Order: sequence, then C-alpha cells, then structure tokens
Amino acid sequence: MIYIITGTSSGIGKALAKFYLENGDHVIGISRNNAIEHENFKHIVCDLSDKQQLHDLALLEHTEKENYPIRLINNAGIMGDIHRSHELTLTHYVDMAMVNLVAPQFLCSYVLQTFGFDNVDTIINISSGAGQRPVPSWGAYCASKAGIDLFAETLNEEIKELGKSTKVFNVAPGVVDTRMQENIRGSDQSSFSRHQDFVDLMENNELRTPDEVAILLDKFMNTEHAEEEGVIHRI
Repeated sequence: MIYIITGTSSGIGKALAKFYLENGDHVIGISRNNAIEHENFKHIVCDLSDKQQLHDLALLEHTEKENYPIRLINNAGIMGDIHRSHELTLTHYVDMAMVNLVAPQFLCSYVLQTFGFDNVDTIINISSGAGQRPVPSWGAYCASKAGIDLFAETLNEEIKELGKSTKVFNVAPGVVDTRMQENIRGSDQSSFSRHQDFVDLMENNELRTPDEVAILLDKFMNTEHAEEEGVIHRI
C-alpha cells in the first residue's frame, strides 16, 4: 500500500505517516518541512497555499506499481487568524481556501487522473464538526470544512456514476492535541467567545493525541461501511 498524506511535518499527518511506516507500508508526505527519516518515506516539499507549487507536483515518479494500491489522506489544514469576520483580511480568506479547500480538491482530482480509479483504493479528507455548525470567529474555517464535505459527497456520486470502486470519506477526528489547538488556546479571548471551552478541554485532559487518531482512522478505513452510512463521519 502507498499512502499519500499531506501535512506530515507534525500532528495527525506525522502520526499517520509513522503509523503506516511501522506497518510496513510506503508513505509519500507532502508538507513544507520534513520531520521523518525512513527508507519507505518520500517527502515532497510543497506549500499548499501556493498554486504554482501544487501545479508542479509530480507524484508518479515517486511510486512503484508493485506497491499499489494507493490511499490519499488530505490531512493538512489551517485555522488562520481567529477574529470575527469583519476584522479579517483578503490574505486570510485566500490562504484558508487554498489549504483547506482548493488543495484537497485538486489532490483528489490529481491522484485519480494520475493513477486511475482502479489503483486508488480510498480517499480520506480530514474534516471537522465545524463544517456542520457555525463557530463565531471561525467563519472561513467553518466554510472551508463545509465546502470540502460537499465536494466529497459530489465526488462520491461521480464515482458511483462511473461504476468505480474508489471509496471517499470525510472524517472528523474530534478535538486533537495539535499546534492548531495551541493556537486556539493562545487566541485573544475578546475575539473568540469560546476560548475558555478549549482551555478547559486541555486542562481536563479531554484532547485526543495524534497517535490515537492514527489508530482510529486506520480502523475506520479497514472497516466496511454500508452505502447508506454516507460520506461524512466522525470517529
């Protein structure tokens, strides 16, 4: 198996990469920085907010057919500035859209075009409960997660129309102890009405670790899911 995983420099992405490398699989990590050294790990430097760097990706040269099938995990995501919408800049909205929405959409298309449906077993987009409900001061983040959820549902319908077997799921892993959570706790309380809720989650040891999420996500991928369960899941 080959796992193509974005955001492998830290957090969930790094934990997933290490999990599958320890399992004997091959991993291609896409991120700005490399934090993993392993004979079965290939790192591709890419800033997902940069359209040209996305355009220049060349994944085929980093794979060997004998290691197929391929699984794509679009994990990378950013929160950006935590402020109410009227205080945000164009740069904030563009970066959020590129990393959280455009990049995973493009990578789904690119991987399917490059390797073919028959060689792509599963596509996972790391989603969030914030895509299902409004969270004040997270407007662009909520919108990007809602957008990738609907994209995944649409992609799944297209795959069914074509009679192909590639599985597509968007999975929300709950609240995880990552740099994003550190940034949330470090935000200005006057700009984020739910600030204390996230401080309490940390103080009460209610955060999942990235390693726990890697185990849960692997179990999810290797469990059969009935069609009526849909595309959007929480673990």
